[in-house]
Parts: sequence; C-alpha cells; structure tokens
Amino acid sequence: MVIRFYSFLAVILNILIYFVFGSLITGRLQKRRFSATLSVITGFFLYYVLFELICIPMTLSFRPLHFLSSIWAGVLVLAFIISAAVNHKKWRVLLRESLGFIKAHPFFSLFLLILTATEIIIIVGCYQFTLDASFYVGTANTSLVTDSMNIYNPYTGMWQDHFEMRYFFANYAINDAVMCYLTGFHPLVWTKTVMETVVIILVNMVIYRIGMALFKGEPGKTGVFMFFAIYISFFFSTIYTAQEFFITRTYEGKTLIGSLVIPLIFLVYIKLLEDPGYPFYWGLLLLMSVGSLVLSNSASMIFPAALGIFMLTLFFIKKDFRILIKTALVVLPCVLSILSYVLYVKGYYVIHTMPG
Repeated sequence: MVIRFYSFLAVILNILIYFVFGSLITGRLQKRRFSATLSVITGFFLYYVLFELICIPMTLSFRPLHFLSSIWAGVLVLAFIISAAVNHKKWRVLLRESLGFIKAHPFFSLFLLILTATEIIIIVGCYQFTLDASFYVGTANTSLVTDSMNIYNPYTGMWQDHFEMRYFFANYAINDAVMCYLTGFHPLVWTKTVMETVVIILVNMVIYRIGMALFKGEPGKTGVFMFFAIYISFFFSTIYTAQEFFITRTYEGKTLIGSLVIPLIFLVYIKLLEDPGYPFYWGLLLLMSVGSLVLSNSASMIFPAALGIFMLTLFFIKKDFRILIKTALVVLPCVLSILSYVLYVKGYYVIHTMPG
C-alpha cells in the first residue's frame, strides 16, 4: 500500500514536470488558449530532448550516473523556477478554467477519470514479461547499480568494450535510472508501475485532444470516441499492432512510438489542415523527431514513414511545396540517426568504453 501511494505521487510528479517544461513553450503562444494537456504533451518531448543533450556528452566522457543525476536535478529545479516566474499567472487562470470545466461537465470529467483509472488498474496489474521489456528494466537497474551509462550489458551485467549504437541515443531507460537515483524507487517499480501509468495518461491525453479536434470540442462525442478508442486497444492486441505494445509492453520505448507519437502526428495533421503554416506545430514535430529517438531507435524509421504519409497528404490538399521542405527538415534528425547506425554496422567507426 505504501509503495502504491508513493508511486501515485511519482506519477503526479512526472506529469507536473512535463507540464512545467511544456509551459515554457505553450505559455509563449499568442492568440491561443493556454492548454494543460498540450503543455504536458509538449513538455514530455522537450524534457527528453534536453535530457539527451546533457546525457550524450556525459556518456562520451564516461561520467558516472550520479553526476548526471545531480546535473539533471539542477535542470529540473531551474526549469520549475523559470517556468513559474513567467507562467504563474497563466497557471492560475488555467486552474480556474479547469475547475470551471469540471463543474460544467461533471459526468464527462468523472467518465474520463473512471476510464483512465480502469485502464491503469488492468494494465499495471497484469503480468508482463518479454525479452525487450526486460531490457528497459535491466538497463535502468544495471546503470543504477554500476553507477554508469550504457557500459554494461543489461542482460548479463558484463562490461562492453564499445557502445552499442543501436541504443546509444535511446536514453529513455537511462532517464529511468536517473529518476530512480533521485527518488529512491527501485527500477522495477519505477518502470512497471510509475512510467507505465504515465504512458497511459499521456496516450489518453492525445486521444482526448484528437476527439476534441474531430468533434469541435463537444465533450459527449469526445467521450464516446475515447471509449471506443480504448475499447479497441484491448480487443485488437496482436503482435502486428501498436495495441499489443500498449497493453502488454507499456513501459517500453517502442510503445510510446506506436501509441503516442503516431497518434500525435495525426493530431498535428488535423491542426495543420486548419493552418498549415502555424509555426508551433512544426516546432512540435521537430521536438517529436528528436525526442522520439531518445525513446527508441525504431523511431528513426517509423517517425519519417508516419510523418511522410500525413504530410504528403497535406501537400496534395494545400498544394504548398513549403510543406515538403519543412517535413524534410523535421525528419533530418531521424535520417542522421539511420546514417550513423548504418556506418556503425558497416564497421566505419566504433566508440570504445572504459572499464568500470
């Protein structure tokens, strides 16, 4: 019971951190209503982009995990101070608006709460184990125990004489290790309870925003849309669908690519249909492009493919070549990631590690 209570607090902490980071961007938008869900979603990707920018130099210089954790703790505190200083008025307005929305739509709000809670209870409470899943727990635990990053094999605990470039940029699990160091959580609890719950909430936020966009802000229709979207997830779970990852491998980076990133691309596509030149959504796509690489190396291929499908459609509708140019710039980080991995596999370079 105590673990569950602290896990609940850790989930709230994660959502709050993403909100604080996202507010640094969404709080600057002009003529747009300040949104809690959009801030959390934006902040999630900004969080991992900034973490990557700090983590990679630390990894290459063979700094210990506790040093990275101390630096990252400072970044979190600084982000909160800056965001609170520039956004506190908008936060107060948002709180009043949110309470007003709940008061105006009590049944819809309760429905969303019950729907999300049911998902969390079922998914988190189920037995989950795959070799890939053990990689995320193993990486976080090995990094924490050895006070290092990507130097020891998470399956065997053996020292690796070089960095495996398939995972070098995918530091999602390293962030789990950092947060475990800062909070005292065991990696098994953090990954399979805390982050699993966080992923479910984030995915539901995207589904909610898609519903509100499709049905012009009507809560009733959005609620029905969310119910069937989640219902399908539970009954369309095969190895060939993203739902299989969402239901049985929720805390894996690949799950976030299939269940969060791709639906979010669709949401951005809907918004760009209204205004294809709006810079915020192109900036969000760039954040997603880089941030997705931190979640899973698979994003280097999946993200450009998914984005290309939607943006090519947008191009044919709007007949604007700038859409193709912006799309090419957005997917450039993924292309560079693919090129880096191909060169590594072909033996053109290798980055050696140091013994612990």
